[in-house]
Amino acid sequence: MADQKAEAEEAKQGRIEFNFPLLTVRTRIFGGVFDRLGALRASRWVSWVALVIVPVVAGIGLYLLCSSLFMLLWIPLAREASREMGAASYLMLPGINPFLPIVYGWLAIVCAIVVHEGAHGIIARNRGLNVKSSGLLFFLVIPIGAFVDVDEAQIAKAKAKDSLRVMAAGVAGNIVVAIVCILAVLLIVNGLTPVVDGVYVYDVTEGMPAEEAGLLPEDVFVSVDNLDINNFEELKALFEDKSSGDVVQVTVARGENWEEQFSTSITLTESENRTVMGVTLFDPEEPLTYYQTLTPESLYMYLLPPSLVPGLVPFSDSLTPFYTHGLGAQWHVYANVFFWLWFVNVNVAVFNALPIYPLDGGRMFNISLKSILGRRVSEKTISRITFAVTATLIWVLLMIVLIPFIM
Repeated sequence: MADQKAEAEEAKQGRIEFNFPLLTVRTRIFGGVFDRLGALRASRWVSWVALVIVPVVAGIGLYLLCSSLFMLLWIPLAREASREMGAASYLMLPGINPFLPIVYGWLAIVCAIVVHEGAHGIIARNRGLNVKSSGLLFFLVIPIGAFVDVDEAQIAKAKAKDSLRVMAAGVAGNIVVAIVCILAVLLIVNGLTPVVDGVYVYDVTEGMPAEEAGLLPEDVFVSVDNLDINNFEELKALFEDKSSGDVVQVTVARGENWEEQFSTSITLTESENRTVMGVTLFDPEEPLTYYQTLTPESLYMYLLPPSLVPGLVPFSDSLTPFYTHGLGAQWHVYANVFFWLWFVNVNVAVFNALPIYPLDGGRMFNISLKSILGRRVSEKTISRITFAVTATLIWVLLMIVLIPFIM
């Protein structure tokens, strides 16, 4: 009977709806998927695990919000950095957020929404709740996500443990995908090796001796004064006894796959009380040390978009040419796909886990209050508590965005 009502409602609403610029396509295909996956015994256990994951993720999100607010209030450099990034950097919208690439960004966002909504649908069916409709969302003809409309009346009447498990499923699904993807990035980065042993030229300063001698970005120092160079420490040691006016003979590798060699003489000069030749150097082994080890410091690097710190991310556009991988020439595409899937999924999970109504975390907070407090307090009081927590967190979010521009 419930399925017949759902089908009747779907027919009434229409399979395709267009409200410019959004196109909604409803389909029954996902319903069958939800039924099959929801019938698995594993789905029940996964739903219980999700109940543990959400509070942990919410705690991380609250910590990040509070620490960000305190940093912006008390550290001027943090406010300056936030101003430089701009308010758009807080929006998870490719093309608007300056650090979120359009292609990788849209792919990651669509996948994150599909995973999030799909997880709700699977656990809803596992708990015997009806999925009224599901489908895809398009911005004109560009896919931007999916939706799963679980019967709200049934959720309201269901036991707290069942409705909580349905609400928790979306965040848990995003976290699982994020973990798988970050492990994939770690595996890819661990397979990277520099194309050429040596010290790479990241940039050449205009008007300095290196430019006048013909050095170019992406050149690789292979020898200085006929002594082979394998790493930055060896190069640094050779220049320790040099002073302004000294002439050094350098040989660099360049060209396609660095198969060519170019030798030239450089007359060193002095700048800011240092003897320099006018190049920004890059040791290809250094970024790998950040990304190939699992330490608190290195894990922080996985939270930074490649476009924010291109000189530290091996698979960023600027560093990709310096490495090779067994996956072939497109290794960096795979690394970026997995990175942005990780990045967007973990951000979607953290945001939705926050106790902000009507996000999943806010609804779980409201349901938990009703379950814990029972009839000791009125439903109106519970709604007021939920509203107060929601308003407080929204205020914190607004302050994080506004403080850099008003202080």
